[in-house]
Amino acid sequence: MTARAAPYAPPGYAVRIPDAIWQATLETVRAYASRGHERGRRGSEALVYLAGIVSGQEIVVTGLYRLDHAAQGDRVVVTPAESRWLVRTLHARDEKLIGQLHSHRGRAGHSFGDDVYATSFHEGFLSIVVPRFGRAVTWPQQCRVLEYREGMFVELEGEEVRRRLRVEPQLVERNASVHERK
Repeated sequence: MTARAAPYAPPGYAVRIPDAIWQATLETVRAYASRGHERGRRGSEALVYLAGIVSGQEIVVTGLYRLDHAAQGDRVVVTPAESRWLVRTLHARDEKLIGQLHSHRGRAGHSFGDDVYATSFHEGFLSIVVPRFGRAVTWPQQCRVLEYREGMFVELEGEEVRRRLRVEPQLVERNASVHERK
């Protein structure tokens, strides 16, 4: 059985995000903040995708998908070529699409366009909105996190975001001097 053939974890699943992927996500969002012009204002929304594998009742993020889309101001419209690339690459890497993450110029909220034009509408699909183009954002709890449930995006409360989205180090080292003293 391939990883893509495994069913999605049910809504409410935990997500483990490697810190290197989370940092690369924030770097991408911040890079778009300095691109493009729209009505005389500088900055553009960014859109990236998180993909991974199901492991029991949780999903482990294994990939960050950056489209390198054009700066479009206060929106991102994905081209058919970008969509095809995403689907082909997910298939080639045997990963499932977990969610989308995009930035807003101001506060993080899910707009009508975010609801209607989301990349996916499968149960449990996550939509993470990063406020202020990622300035001063370091953790998922500082974002708005929504989950697609029963035909609509439902916002997760702060404690649920903290419990479910865990950014964890990829490199873990044992400190022998601390452990050997016992």
